[in-house]
Amino acid sequence: MVRLWVPKVRESSADEQLELQRKAKGKRPFYFSNPDVDKLLSMIMALTGELAIARDRIDTLERVAAAKKLFSSEDIENFELDANALEARAGRHKRLLREVNRIIIGELEDLEEADEEDYSAVVEQVEYDDR
Repeated sequence: MVRLWVPKVRESSADEQLELQRKAKGKRPFYFSNPDVDKLLSMIMALTGELAIARDRIDTLERVAAAKKLFSSEDIENFELDANALEARAGRHKRLLREVNRIIIGELEDLEEADEEDYSAVVEQVEYDDR
């Protein structure tokens, strides 16, 4: 389960959390003849979404900084991160990679949960895939 922080729209200032399912139930629909192409497309779309959000936030920060004359582009280029900031970034990178690879991780989890019969069927499919 993923917990998302969502501010209430009501007058109350308290926050609430929504619980979302991490994986969709049922089989994933495929649009291309090769399911691996669908997986790759899903990963690319996840990355594209993350990149779009990051660029929007960077653009907003740069515009606010310029409007308030807080710092320059040169300040950003010359800034050095401390150990805590580097650790926080590493955590964000790890979460991003986990999200981008979610489709593959989900399949691995499904394989781990599968019984011996399902495992044998997968092995047989892989062995005879190129025939």
